[in-house]
Amino acid sequence: MRPGTGENGLLGLASSARARVVAALVLALVAPVFPGSSRADTWDRIGSYAALIRQAGTHTLVAKDCPSALLGAFHAPRNALLICANNIEDDPRQVWVVLAHESAHVMQHCHGGPLLPDHQVGKALARIEAQSRTTFQELRLYHQSQRRDEIEARLVQGMPPNEVEALFRSFCAERLSDRDVTQPRDALVSPP
Repeated sequence: MRPGTGENGLLGLASSARARVVAALVLALVAPVFPGSSRADTWDRIGSYAALIRQAGTHTLVAKDCPSALLGAFHAPRNALLICANNIEDDPRQVWVVLAHESAHVMQHCHGGPLLPDHQVGKALARIEAQSRTTFQELRLYHQSQRRDEIEARLVQGMPPNEVEALFRSFCAERLSDRDVTQPRDALVSPP
């Protein structure tokens, strides 16, 4: 959903930041999956992360009339993240997964390209396949131009909340430092 060919990868970051980001993403590739470790289990955690996303200038919206298969979306030209409340249970763990996934697209937008170096994409895809054959099959439904973005988003949605936030702060650091701490009027409200 955003431009980027993957040629620049993490080149836009300072070498120390690039090393931390690569290390976090590589750890996500090789770390075992612990049930529940990748999900926020409180509305407060979701609210604070949504506030951080807004602080970076991204509008966060909740809709109650999305098409039945849509859980969330990121629209780069409008810099808007959407959560589909009508298709997600009133469960902070489920909302977190969608928020983390869509925030990966915000990170890609902030960075102006992919999050992973080219040579790590195959490992990310293999990890996704090992975790869930269904998710792996879903990735095949995307057009080739969107597949890499979706691989990265699925990798991010499986990371622990603190790591997701650290990645967001790394990739969107410039936008966070350029903004006032006041929040836009639109908000990702508590339970959808």
